[in-house]
Amino acid sequence: MNARSAKRLERRLKREAATTAPGSSNVLSKQPGVSSYERFSQFLAQDEDVLLDFVAKINKLFQEQLGRPAPFVSFVICGMQSSGKSTIMERFLNNPVNIVQEGTGTRCPLDTTCIHDANCREPRCELSGKELDEACAGTGLTTADVFAAITRHNQQLGEQERFSMEPLHLVYRANNVQNMRFVDTPGIISNLGTGKDNREDIKSILRNTMKRPNSKLCVLVEPKEFSTNAILDFCDVTFGSKDWSKDAIVLMTKFDKQLVSLFTLLCMDQSTSDPMPQEDARSGSKANKFFTEYHDVGIYPYLTITPTLEREDLNADELFVKRQDLIREASSYEDAKFQAWLETHARYRETDPQDPILEAEVSSRIGFRVAKEKMREVMLLDTATRLPEVLQSLRKEYSACRDALEVLEGKKMYCDPHYLKKELGSLLQLVCNRIKDYLDGDLEAAKRFPEALKTLDEELELEEESVWSDQRLGTVSPEDEEEWRNIIERMIDDGTMPDHAYAQRYFLGGKQFQRATVVLKAAMAEAFPNISEMKEFVPSGSGYLQGGLQRENWERATLAIVKMTSELSIHPGINFLIKHAGAIFKHLFTVAMKDIKLQDVKMGRLLDISPGLEGRLSDEFDKVLWDLMQNASDKMHVSTKSWYSCLDPNLPGFQPLEDEAEEDVYQLEAGGEFVKTPSRKQVQQEKQKEGLLNRFASLFSLKTVDDTTAKNILRDRAIQKAGERKRFLAEERTAMMNDAETDKVILSAFHYVIALHEQIHTYLNFQINDFLYNEFKNQVENFPREMVSDKIDFGALCPPNKSLDDEIVSLEAKMRGIDESLSDVNNIQSQMV
Repeated sequence: MNARSAKRLERRLKREAATTAPGSSNVLSKQPGVSSYERFSQFLAQDEDVLLDFVAKINKLFQEQLGRPAPFVSFVICGMQSSGKSTIMERFLNNPVNIVQEGTGTRCPLDTTCIHDANCREPRCELSGKELDEACAGTGLTTADVFAAITRHNQQLGEQERFSMEPLHLVYRANNVQNMRFVDTPGIISNLGTGKDNREDIKSILRNTMKRPNSKLCVLVEPKEFSTNAILDFCDVTFGSKDWSKDAIVLMTKFDKQLVSLFTLLCMDQSTSDPMPQEDARSGSKANKFFTEYHDVGIYPYLTITPTLEREDLNADELFVKRQDLIREASSYEDAKFQAWLETHARYRETDPQDPILEAEVSSRIGFRVAKEKMREVMLLDTATRLPEVLQSLRKEYSACRDALEVLEGKKMYCDPHYLKKELGSLLQLVCNRIKDYLDGDLEAAKRFPEALKTLDEELELEEESVWSDQRLGTVSPEDEEEWRNIIERMIDDGTMPDHAYAQRYFLGGKQFQRATVVLKAAMAEAFPNISEMKEFVPSGSGYLQGGLQRENWERATLAIVKMTSELSIHPGINFLIKHAGAIFKHLFTVAMKDIKLQDVKMGRLLDISPGLEGRLSDEFDKVLWDLMQNASDKMHVSTKSWYSCLDPNLPGFQPLEDEAEEDVYQLEAGGEFVKTPSRKQVQQEKQKEGLLNRFASLFSLKTVDDTTAKNILRDRAIQKAGERKRFLAEERTAMMNDAETDKVILSAFHYVIALHEQIHTYLNFQINDFLYNEFKNQVENFPREMVSDKIDFGALCPPNKSLDDEIVSLEAKMRGIDESLSDVNNIQSQMV
């Protein structure tokens, strides 16, 4: 179908839909409250040939092109074992297709679809089933093939002494059948001694099949008294009440069993015959009485007779031929039997004029032809009633096919590697832009995907489940990182995580990263080791005679303490932050992919046509993240180590310890009076205060800023710093470090580490932002370009897809079929004006 035809059909569908709208002036809506499709159905119902021809087209469309069951009535045949179900179905088909043998019979449902095909000279069949031998299944089968396959399948089930709920599906095309569907079910065993009790299986089959809104029940009863007919009780139990009979077609099969006396009578000389002991067969009163029990409960059976074989223990081929012959002569055989029966009634009335004739409810239901006509009537009524619904469904089906075709044609475009490469770059750019939006802050996305927001605990789970959780990053071992995880979990459990970390708040994007940095600093404080535990090792750290100087080297021991403390409390945390941030970044990638798929149809099609593409992109993104993490780890660890590779007494925030018992110093003034001089601590504090005041004064006095001013300020500060003298550790030391001096070294180291970590925390902000956060943004920016380079073999991602072409052809065929059917509707409607 070309675009112009599709547009024309779309406009027509809209016009037809408008005919059902209130106030429509279309000629098809002249009857108040009646839609155009309902009037169309009423019109068709007046001409059965036109209706059936149209129904045949619709059924064929549904079954062959839409791949769905025929939308019109189907009959579910049920009865006791060997009640003639398969024989009745074969009379509809005018051919044997199912096994008919004593003790075996049908052991699984046979779902049969009859399709009338005027051009089909010989019947053509399709057979399938989950449990059917693959060698027996197929299309273009003959009726002999189907008969042999079904017979063999049922025999195998019989050999296994079981019944199966798995149906066989038969599609039967012929020019001498009417469009109809049957489900032949296994016969219900009346005598449990003859085989496995399959009642519950049959109940399930019947209930499931009857759930279809277009299913009708066809019950086969045996020709015996109502009270002894087990199938009636079975239906009452299966369907929960006796109401099932209101819409059911009831056939009394093998009625010739009631005519045994008639068979004898026909073989005797009529002039010498005596009244037969079985008068039910030749007496109208007895026959009427026999059926009254059925009629009283609303059951009016149709009487049928089908010839039977003298013997059925034949091979499949011979049995098929014999049954073909029986089916060909079935109608004439049945007519002769019933005609002889009715003539016997007439002769009986000659001897007993008071004997009534058969009641109309009985005489009008004699013969399979009458039952078949009734079922045809039911089908016509159901068709006329259901047709509006079916036509509406065709309109919806056409719209669905049109949408599906648009999707498939879009997918087909992605089978071109060049087009795929171009589109992938554009779509990845959208994904990466969304990631950057999340990082910069995206309230709309947070509201749109509330499930994507994470608490700290959920983020930690993402990190532990990540592909790099157990991978070694830099010189820090995964075991040290695990201890860091334990610290954070302990802080969460104990409630010692700072409030400003907002551990229980749900965040997405940049706020997740910001919280990760806060958690890092809180955990670094928690991970700070107990320096006092190093006391017994500190003297060993001072060594002996460094540089030939006979003096205790407290500075060396202090530096060792600072190094060990910093390595334990900083570097595992840096690694954990990097992996934590990696998990956040990967989460944002996943959310962005989902976001774009929902908002961009092309993205969904792209990922559908290449099922492995999303996983490949995810893997490539993981590689980008791992490279980023390794690079950030190397830079942050190296640059952080420089902070504790040496000691600087001028470290901001560090104050050295004062000497013990500093003696007061007095100075003789000119008047002969002794005045106490300031202590060294006081002098140092005054100098610091004076320096700060001078610095603030010089800054506040500035009216303009230029390069000369800046240079002067920086130069003056450098000169001032160079002239400052600052103590670090006590100058007076014993020849060998004692306990008191060890405590001094530890305390000095502690003060230094505190001041150092304050500086490192500030410096880490810059490192984290530069090496990790901003670098991730740069990598995200480059990711689309990287993916459309030579990293991905686009030819392998989109190989020729024949199934896609087949789907397009199939959809176009469906749309043509629907178009033709709706065109028929328009043509017929034109006759209704």
